Amino acid sequence: MKNYAAATIEGFVTREPVVRTTKTGKTVCSFSLAVNHFTKEGSEPGVSYFDIETWEKLAEICSKSLTKGKRVIVIGSVRQERWEGSDGKNQTRVKIIGNEVRFIEQPSQSPLREAV
Repeated sequence: MKNYAAATIEGFVTREPVVRTTKTGKTVCSFSLAVNHFTKEGSEPGVSYFDIETWEKLAEICSKSLTKGKRVIVIGSVRQERWEGSDGKNQTRVKIIGNEVRFIEQPSQSPLREAV
């Protein structure tokens, strides 16, 4: 049986996107989103931060169109990474691999919606 962890989140870009190329020549764009969540009516929202990765054509579009503060919706899959830190302790993080990014505020010189 196959399992699939899907995510759809809406939030604000918290830092300028970082673009890199892998050893195999693939383009990766990394950024993070701040997502507000409410616990009770009238209370202050909490904030969760999510690391996002996009690949290939979508990575190129995100690197050119996203800036800190932009509001977007990211649709993708959830992935957990585990590794041993330099201090010998196990480390872990959960990130979202974006398959689709919807720009809520129109980015300059780019369509409103891009999908891979």
